[in-house]
Amino acid sequence: MLQFKPGSGMLRKLTCLLVGLASLSLNAQDIHFSQFFSSPLTLNPALTGAFNGNIRGILNYRNQWNSFAPFNTFATSVDANFGSSFLKNDIMGIGVNAFSDVAGDTRYSSTQVNLTFAYIKTLGDKYHRSYLSAGFQGGYAQKSINYLAMTFANQYNGVYYDPLLGNGESIGFDSKGYLDLSAGLMWYLIPREDKYSMYIGGSLYHVNQPDQSIGAANDKLYMRSSGHIGAQIPVGDMTSLVPAAMVIFQGPYVEYFAGTNLKFYLQGMKWSSNAISFGVWQRVVGDIDAATKAESTAIAARIDYDKISLGLSYDVNISSLSEASKNNGGPEISLTYISSLPQKARKIPCPKF
Repeated sequence: MLQFKPGSGMLRKLTCLLVGLASLSLNAQDIHFSQFFSSPLTLNPALTGAFNGNIRGILNYRNQWNSFAPFNTFATSVDANFGSSFLKNDIMGIGVNAFSDVAGDTRYSSTQVNLTFAYIKTLGDKYHRSYLSAGFQGGYAQKSINYLAMTFANQYNGVYYDPLLGNGESIGFDSKGYLDLSAGLMWYLIPREDKYSMYIGGSLYHVNQPDQSIGAANDKLYMRSSGHIGAQIPVGDMTSLVPAAMVIFQGPYVEYFAGTNLKFYLQGMKWSSNAISFGVWQRVVGDIDAATKAESTAIAARIDYDKISLGLSYDVNISSLSEASKNNGGPEISLTYISSLPQKARKIPCPKF
């Protein structure tokens, strides 16, 4: 049990404790990015290999609640597509992704490495094609905590905190590893004129519901089910709207996230064109048995230039934690590099959102 010293700062510390406990509760859920479309392998395994290029590399970083209960999340992925030489109209994708999430003063950490495979099947005719992708992911995860960073009531000697005193607790834990399995489906439509496109998909993560306990018996990780939909809609010769929405269910927790980017093309409306995008996104969270509440509003910007895409966003906290967080939210950055295709027509013109 944590112990506070008497004094005028007690109320502030108590507030931080309550917020910290809330943050640990949230950390029990999966990592999430406001730029979810820029972290495809943590969104849906079926997105593996679904891009216009040979190899795709992505870096993601998110920092949240740095003023009182910091979360730092790093993610990276590399995926490629192949099969054009021996599959008639289809392609396959293979990839690897990894992430690390560290939270709070005790450095509660989640680290995971996954291998992902997807098969993308062509449907329809050459003028009005759609594509169905099925993806599978398997990986190894490890959770750990810095036990020495914890403080307990028994270490308060009546005057001040003394770390040399025994804590009187019998907690025997520091890390836990487990296997993790996931799967997903994706359908997307891309007419031949390459001006309009849309996608819809769903995924199931932690289908084996692994035991993630650290010092507790049989603490199963909730299965995470999610659905997502998006489109690219022309609204002029040099402009398009890029709306998207996502819903996530994990145990008693539910999250809704939706918004749109306004995309300005610099060299005409083509998927490979250079472009600048700006957008606003809204996150609503809650318990499936209780009312949901607005949690944050994200302001986003993105630059697509040649083979590189750079995304920047900032979550403004508008929830009941705003007083403790001083309305500080979460800055986030994504960097994507896609290698060029060989000089031949692609059988599956994947969208670029």
